Amino acid sequence: MASEDYILHLKANLLDNLPGQITDPGDLNASLNARGLYSPYQFVLRLSPEVHRQLAALPSGIVYGEMDSDSVQAFSTYLHETVHWWQHIGSSAGFVRSLSYPAQAHANYKHLKHLLATVGPKKSIEKLLERLDGPSSPGTPAGLANTIVNNHYDIEFFRFLTFNQTRARQAIANPFFDCLGHSFATTYANVLMILAATCDEYFGVLPDPRPWENEFQMLRQHKEEGYYFGSDIKAAELGVREIFEGQARFAQLQYLFFASGKNLSWEDVRSHGMLDGVYGKAFEAFLQGTEIDWPPSIDHPAVALFLLVCDLSINPGEGFPLPLQYFSSFVTDVDPGMRFLFFCRTIATERPDLVRAIVDYSRAEYFEVAQALTQPLMLISPLEIAGTVERWVNDNDGLRSLMAEHETFDFSPRNLSLRVLFSHFLAFNIDKLAKPEFFCWPGAWMVGQRLSSNIVTLFDRHSALFVDKADDGSIFPRILSGKNELLVQQTFESFYSFNVTYDMTRQWIAVPGPFNYDYSWLSSSGSPSDSKGFADRHFEMIYGVHPDAFEIV
Repeated sequence: MASEDYILHLKANLLDNLPGQITDPGDLNASLNARGLYSPYQFVLRLSPEVHRQLAALPSGIVYGEMDSDSVQAFSTYLHETVHWWQHIGSSAGFVRSLSYPAQAHANYKHLKHLLATVGPKKSIEKLLERLDGPSSPGTPAGLANTIVNNHYDIEFFRFLTFNQTRARQAIANPFFDCLGHSFATTYANVLMILAATCDEYFGVLPDPRPWENEFQMLRQHKEEGYYFGSDIKAAELGVREIFEGQARFAQLQYLFFASGKNLSWEDVRSHGMLDGVYGKAFEAFLQGTEIDWPPSIDHPAVALFLLVCDLSINPGEGFPLPLQYFSSFVTDVDPGMRFLFFCRTIATERPDLVRAIVDYSRAEYFEVAQALTQPLMLISPLEIAGTVERWVNDNDGLRSLMAEHETFDFSPRNLSLRVLFSHFLAFNIDKLAKPEFFCWPGAWMVGQRLSSNIVTLFDRHSALFVDKADDGSIFPRILSGKNELLVQQTFESFYSFNVTYDMTRQWIAVPGPFNYDYSWLSSSGSPSDSKGFADRHFEMIYGVHPDAFEIV
């Protein structure tokens, strides 16, 4: 694609910068001032108007033929944000995080309906709990409110504990916080329960979390560290924030490096601030943990190994999608930050030879290095996860039906948003089983001799579902090849009706004061009254009460 003397003149208006980071848990803000942004709980990929215009000017397929410097940089930003979509929809840790948001509403649905019938519509439930007198036994107003608030925060704390150290400290300081094990187990169990209710009612393939309660209760009784109230808290040095941003940034850097004919230097990268702040933290921690020096070039095998370590770190298999066997190590087995540390130390102490093992970005290298790092730690390889997912689809009628919906984009209305997300997780992992090297090192595969029509098709198939447009902050469904546009639009509208209801439920439980209807992120052309009408209508359909009827506590 690029000649050896290709010069890449980096431009800030085409490369994402600090405002383009993934958003904080629960934060639904997005900005057109960013070069690019993936919003994990809106499930939308946003690009700046200038990046949009550069991409729109490219020929069909984006990456075919010669691209000028500006186009290369614009596409690198699109790739960066697409990696964030993959992290949230394709990795096991990211997928659990993505479903933790709807799980907060689903886990409380029956309790919310019961509380409505008992005390009427009151907001917020957290404030109501502070004022309720009387017994807090099950079924009483205080008991119901306590269950709802605790369910909500147990899952919220999981997101905070795994996000970064700042958020972890906020979770630990909260009076509703119990312990690490409780938050992790509650989140995983509720994600599995809503997935089973959606398409695997009898746990034909999904792990059944119902027997977990006795196992975790025994750990609590035996005062196992991390599994009882008041036990010591050991937060990982890194969270998914640093790992996600590091993985996306270095995939982008590899793309820019190969697109420039290998002329992009670390000096170029640093001078444009591309490793500032959160973007370089994970790589610096990787170098420190593995005890290796900064590599001389962006295509050095150490960079490829870093990207594989990121992939391994965000793809635990314990509890989901494979059964949970070792309960006492559950937290450290699935926490991405702890996994990252363990993999780095394994390289330093047992396998320093792996630092030079990846030179071809091949499937064989991916398999061999992944096995070399997961086996000593008795952890599950991402390829075992992907193989499990493929067997699920082959063996289970409910999942085969779901994938038929995915193929046509004609989804059943029951838990539609969950069906859309889960089908994409399944599809992603089936393709990852066949081509793990592409998803681990996309920057090396999207340009030059490795690029092919098959790679372009694979990238297009797993690009973000929902995007914005140049000069328009509204969300639109991406045009999907071979899909009926009317069905895609209908699915899009239903998906976001669920999304808004999840946000309204979050506000009902934990946000004081009146409901906030700032859904301009969904449609910049609609009026505030339109946004309120949309949210109110769907909330009332789910809960049987209009938000205007709520008494503010």
